[in-house]
Amino acid sequence: MELRHLYSFLVVAEEQNFTRAALRLHIAQPPLSKRIRELEEELGVKLFERSTRKVALTEAGRAFHKYIAALPSVIEEAVQASRRAHRGETGTLRIGYTGRASQSQLPGLMSRLRQVYPDVVLDLHGPATTAALRMKLLENELDVALCFLPIEGPGIATRATTEIEFAMALPASHPLAGQAEVEPGQVQSEPFVAYPAGKGFHLRMAMERICREAGFVPYVIRETEASQSLLCQIAAGTGVGLIPMETAALNIEGVVFRPLPTGALRLQHGLAWRQDSANPVLARLLEL
Repeated sequence: MELRHLYSFLVVAEEQNFTRAALRLHIAQPPLSKRIRELEEELGVKLFERSTRKVALTEAGRAFHKYIAALPSVIEEAVQASRRAHRGETGTLRIGYTGRASQSQLPGLMSRLRQVYPDVVLDLHGPATTAALRMKLLENELDVALCFLPIEGPGIATRATTEIEFAMALPASHPLAGQAEVEPGQVQSEPFVAYPAGKGFHLRMAMERICREAGFVPYVIRETEASQSLLCQIAAGTGVGLIPMETAALNIEGVVFRPLPTGALRLQHGLAWRQDSANPVLARLLEL
């Protein structure tokens, strides 16, 4: 059964006249009559009562018409849906994100995507470390990651969107809390609280690098993945911390943030994606 047979049937049923139906279909009347006969033969029923004046649907024809009358609109909807999917206006986007992204970049990006492309489904994965997100990208489990940079791997492209400035976080009662800025070497003999080591936390690796460049290895006595918990440890006097200045926005009582000297290490944060991705929605995200 071919679409041309079904369309021909619908037009004849509407016009109730083979001549007018043939004009609408831009074919001669004999080929149209042949199409209807072929359809009737395939179905094994008579669809039309034919006379010199009029063509009318049989009972079988009316039953058949009931179920396929919506066919043109359904096909048009299917055509438009496929075109929208091709343009990346529908579909699913798998987004991985770090804890840092969940506080800053992700909410705004989701809002813009939903504004511009409301039919796109966002499949969120996180928060996770940049190392874990990198593996998911390489294994094609994500379309894009909001993560710390640099991130490397075969076929991975990146784009930096923000820079992260580090600060020395101190208990409010600390002797250095009154200084305008604090050099890491000034606290080298003190205990540190930090993000976990060995789990792919770029913030921990950045802290260790800043301390190495200052000539010492930090003595870490407490580790936590959550910035808020880390700040609570500092407020309690457990230790000091080298963490992003932006975490000051958490407003934890009893903690002061002091900038590092000019030229101190900064981290980049942004997007990473697979260059060979066939997901059209990714292109729309990168445009935004």
